[in-house]
Amino acid sequence: MKFINKQANNVTLVADDNTVYQTNVDAQIRALTVHNPTEANIDLVISLGDKQYVKKTVTPNATEVISQLFNQQIKKTEALTMIGEGLNVLLTVVEITE
Repeated sequence: MKFINKQANNVTLVADDNTVYQTNVDAQIRALTVHNPTEANIDLVISLGDKQYVKKTVTPNATEVISQLFNQQIKKTEALTMIGEGLNVLLTVVEITE
C-alpha cells in the first residue's frame, strides 16, 4: 500500500454544486479550510456521496477550518461536493494506492 499526500484543490466555489474532489482511488481528508473574502454571510453545505456532513454559515472575511471532516474516508466512487458561492476552499488529502 502506498500513501500520497497532496493538495487536492484550491478553488473558489461557483453557484450550485461544486465537485471539489473525486478520484479513482480511496482517499482520506487531511485538511479542509474555507475563507469568505466577501462582505456578506455565505451558507456552506458539504456533502460526500449522498450524505450531507456540514451545513453552516461562514461570516464575512472569516477563515474556518472544517475539522468535522478531518480523517474522513473518501471511497473512489464518491465525490466531495460543496455549495457556497464565493468561498475559497483549500483541501489536502492522502490518496491510498496499491
